[in-house]
Amino acid sequence: MSESFGDAWDRPAEGDSASTGDQYEREAYLELIGTHLRASGVADVRRFRRISDYVNMLDGFFRLRDVVLLDRTGAPTRITLPELRVRLDDVAIVGQLVVDPLPPSLDGHVVVTKQQRRLVVMTRAHIIYGYVYIHEFGSLMQFVDSTDPKFIPMSNVRVRWLADRRLAGRYPFALIQRSQILGVATEGTGAPKVATARRKAAVAAAEAEMLADEGGLAPASPVPELEQV
Repeated sequence: MSESFGDAWDRPAEGDSASTGDQYEREAYLELIGTHLRASGVADVRRFRRISDYVNMLDGFFRLRDVVLLDRTGAPTRITLPELRVRLDDVAIVGQLVVDPLPPSLDGHVVVTKQQRRLVVMTRAHIIYGYVYIHEFGSLMQFVDSTDPKFIPMSNVRVRWLADRRLAGRYPFALIQRSQILGVATEGTGAPKVATARRKAAVAAAEAEMLADEGGLAPASPVPELEQV
């Protein structure tokens, strides 16, 4: 008597109830971005109505199939993989290129009023512009400081590389991992003239102080040697 236990990726074996559509009813095409990672592929989101619910449920690895590795600008490379597992800790951004309408909910749910707020997020390798939705009259900083959920949903997202400022991508919807966030701001383009002027003034003051210190350390006149008696 032979038994089938599925494959090495823990996918259900043929004939298993999970392979008939009970568990893998929906899929989404996503991009995963990290410090040195950019890959696109299909994620089986099962019965989750929201991509954010599915991603925040994950632990350990993020699994994609029909994978294409991308370069820094999002152009596809020649490297393709039938399936790839990426350690979740190394994923900073989960981008969704096309947002499908949510399937109808079978359970009754209460609609909570939320307000749209602009947010700029900085990770180890990227700067991200977009909008978050928080409870009405809620604090944006409290929302950012929270530890739950571990991936923050954002809409109308633009991602740029910090190293060269090239546009990495635009997404109608994306998820940002909180543990990857190094800095946050509410505006990314506010008061550019003031910021630039203060930077120039600070650099000029530092250079002037350095020149003054160098002048003070100039060698003194040599002391004449004493004549031997």
